[in-house]
Amino acid sequence: MKASKLFFGIIILLVPFMGKAQELKVDKKGTFMGTPYELVEFPNGAWANKTLQTDYKMFKVPLSSNFIKKEVAKIADGIYTINGLFASYIPVIETKNGVIIYDSGTSPEIGREILKMLETVTKKPVIAVIYSHSHYIFGSSAIKEKYPNAQFIANPRVASNLASGQGAGSVFPEIGPLLNSGLVQQFHMMLPREGKDAPFGGFISFPDFSGFVRPTYEVTEGQVLTIDGLDLQFFTNFNVDSDDQLLVWIPSRKIVLNNAFWGFMPNMYSLRGSNFRDPEIITQALFKIRDLGTEIMLSTHGMPIVGKQEVKETVETYADFYNFVKDQTLRAMLLGRAPQDLGKFLKLPQHFRDAEYLCETYGPLETYAEPIYHHGRGWFDNDAANIFKLTREDEATNLIKAMGGAERVEQLSDQANKDGDQIWAMKLINYLYVTDPTNQTYRTKKAQLLYQLGMVLESQNARSWCITQAYALTNKLALPRLVLPDEIVNSMNPNTLLTQYKVRIDPEKAGTTNYLLAFAVDNDKKVGLHCRFGVVEFIDDVEKYSQAPNATLTMSQPSLVDLFMNRKSVGQILSEQGNSVKGDKKEVEKFLSYFDEIFNPAINQHIPVLQQ
Repeated sequence: MKASKLFFGIIILLVPFMGKAQELKVDKKGTFMGTPYELVEFPNGAWANKTLQTDYKMFKVPLSSNFIKKEVAKIADGIYTINGLFASYIPVIETKNGVIIYDSGTSPEIGREILKMLETVTKKPVIAVIYSHSHYIFGSSAIKEKYPNAQFIANPRVASNLASGQGAGSVFPEIGPLLNSGLVQQFHMMLPREGKDAPFGGFISFPDFSGFVRPTYEVTEGQVLTIDGLDLQFFTNFNVDSDDQLLVWIPSRKIVLNNAFWGFMPNMYSLRGSNFRDPEIITQALFKIRDLGTEIMLSTHGMPIVGKQEVKETVETYADFYNFVKDQTLRAMLLGRAPQDLGKFLKLPQHFRDAEYLCETYGPLETYAEPIYHHGRGWFDNDAANIFKLTREDEATNLIKAMGGAERVEQLSDQANKDGDQIWAMKLINYLYVTDPTNQTYRTKKAQLLYQLGMVLESQNARSWCITQAYALTNKLALPRLVLPDEIVNSMNPNTLLTQYKVRIDPEKAGTTNYLLAFAVDNDKKVGLHCRFGVVEFIDDVEKYSQAPNATLTMSQPSLVDLFMNRKSVGQILSEQGNSVKGDKKEVEKFLSYFDEIFNPAINQHIPVLQQ
């Protein structure tokens, strides 16, 4: 099994302590949840549902190990897209003296490939790179290296989102590492690149943040820039899958560059977790494309659409899909349906099923309604019996007892699997797993059900989640609960590190503590953490604060990162050369011990690692 570079160290660290890896099996033909399926082998060796050979029709090429054929496609005079380097398109606009591109890829290597392919159609220099949003902008360093005078244009939120770890779409930057772990599971990053468990669609690696170039221009809503005689108007208020989108209108060519239209059923909710994707705001972006009179629509994830009527019909149908999901969810709520009922309540009309750009090959449709419910009224379903909840462990324990004990629940799960009710079988075995997550029998049965489900699913995201967790349950890999790449954490300033660190306080350990620790990092101004009875306030300027610090910790930025990432013990960090404490060193060490070591490998596991 090949592991991605990012997780190589984590896997090597933990594998010697893991239990014996177990094999997972799936039949190439069978029935799942009462529906016959057939798995076929795709060019990279991946096994996936045969229906996917036709469901990727929007891309006009046979499904392979990437979405798109590698080529430079001419759309109109001076208009191209660079395709097939990763799971996205790179729109190209040729001007009189140069070239404008929309996004730059996921790494400097991809950036260099973009330049090579661009040179097959024009020798003009890249004069501007426009960032569609914060996800595909990490080939920029390669472009800047070759064209140092190029402009880099972005939504003002791009740089701050990346600096705070919100590139994955986190509402709260403190939980960015949790969402990064979701990214790992969503995009096959810890699974083989070849063989039956490989991704059947586009593989997306964790971006190389070293390739990011800070914007030279941060534009505002409606602003117009003239680049080499070409007017471009920018729209920044359309939040699609992140809040740093940049939709671009080129009036002289009737062209829109956008990330609102994708070439498949849009991920209205991301299983990794993210900010709420408001259907009304997204449909406003789509209608903006229509109302501008767009004749060429170039999209980050969707094939180019050419022709005013074709663009109009496409974006209207796409917007109608968003509104259908939203409106039917609200209808279900008014009819008294509970959150867990909503996925089965949605019945997609046939004209949506027939649309080549609404194939269900990315996110699973039945996961889209519940976030709308929660956004609209919160978690409570109006049933007074659900005001107070049991923990997962207590609920599982009580249900197992009610069903006649663990052995009986296991039998019921096996029978449900034989009867073709695999979802219920998985629910039953999961009750057992929750009460004893180190029981290898429970782990193996849960893994086998997840593996079969993942193989049959058309949704590549859900497939990757299922197979990745099946691997972890059968000891093929260690799955971190939190992921924070060095490129991100090393770029975080002391204020960002400490404001995110403060939420880790354990109030039971802190008790009645009233303690202010000042931090002097690399001779910068003193900032602080003030703990008052289990709650920590970040102090931006200790010198101006009403209370004098109990102690001052002078340290380097790398030492603060080590503390944040729990790479070393507190005592070791305090004793390192260059670090010093003004005050009682033992009290400082005691105070810092009140904070959870969330990145400690022994703690940072989504699924418990079994000892050999």
